[in-house]
Amino acid sequence: MIRGHTLRRSLVAAMVITTVLGVAVAVQVVRSPKAEAFATYYWFSSGHGEHEKVTRAALACPEDQPSDGTCFEPDSMDILAGYRGYLGGVGGPDSWLSGGELDNPAAHCDNADYIRPEDNGGNTYVRSRSQASEQLVDCLRHLRGRFHSAAQQAGTAFDDDGDLSNYETRSSCADYGPPGQRARAKCRFVDLFARALHGVQDFYSHSNWVDSADPGKPTGVGNPPGMHRSEVFPLMNFRLPLSSPSDVPEQLTTGCYPSDECGGRIRHDEELNKDVAQIDPATGKVTRDGTSARGSISDNQERAVLWAINDTRRQWAEMRGEIRARYGDDKGDTIICAMTHDTPVRNWPWTTGDCE
Repeated sequence: MIRGHTLRRSLVAAMVITTVLGVAVAVQVVRSPKAEAFATYYWFSSGHGEHEKVTRAALACPEDQPSDGTCFEPDSMDILAGYRGYLGGVGGPDSWLSGGELDNPAAHCDNADYIRPEDNGGNTYVRSRSQASEQLVDCLRHLRGRFHSAAQQAGTAFDDDGDLSNYETRSSCADYGPPGQRARAKCRFVDLFARALHGVQDFYSHSNWVDSADPGKPTGVGNPPGMHRSEVFPLMNFRLPLSSPSDVPEQLTTGCYPSDECGGRIRHDEELNKDVAQIDPATGKVTRDGTSARGSISDNQERAVLWAINDTRRQWAEMRGEIRARYGDDKGDTIICAMTHDTPVRNWPWTTGDCE
């Protein structure tokens, strides 16, 4: 017997094949892939759907286990993480179609690059610490906005009688459109929350927060020092007030993108990103496959994936707290149930609602 989400995936894949062969491939072939950090696309890219797999490793319920609110059931996970042929919410910022944010550095924590003179052979960097820090705060502001907009949209999952709406809570979502403009409340929530997750995950691929420099070379623009931290980035707690540029650690850097506009700077692709790996979506285990130069140093690739997974879990825990704070514990728990369960509302006579 084909499970519901498996059948839906097969239908989507069939539609993608017929549509893409006719139109979309032509668009994608002529437009070269932009910086994806942890990659979204499987085609026309060196990536392996890293954003999808990080999200699944962090938040997918174990097979055949109902959600207790801390994990997402299969159909709900599909619209959050996507799968081959379907971007899902977390892939939205990397879309080349409507709703994509490829050219917005704040959506990916790009261009917050800086290196101290003492780590750069005594040379002053082409940008100041304050410029880099302001760029990072732009990213924090952007992701914080997505986070709180998602919490707001989660509260629209009810009908005029105050009951959970069957329509608003279905796990059936479009793969394109402006951020937060999907038809259903669950889809709007997933889109906005997953866009926040995308930027959070990119931070660990784009920055030196958890990685190490090449020990066989002097540090500098071509080999930025690593901070090798073993914790989630504290400034990405979106329920707290927005951090100021002065809160950004002095040694922190992300990469400059695109490379042809980054002369004399720490470049995203060449010096810093850790974006290509085969990731087990159940365990998060990494098998290196064409990983970047920075990712191949020490355990940099593994650490980038590990802390992206850990922070994805933190963000969902914080979102649950935000939903309960906004709507009260009882209503909040109902909303959390609806966002994580595949059949939150009874569809008589075929299903029994899990969250009513």
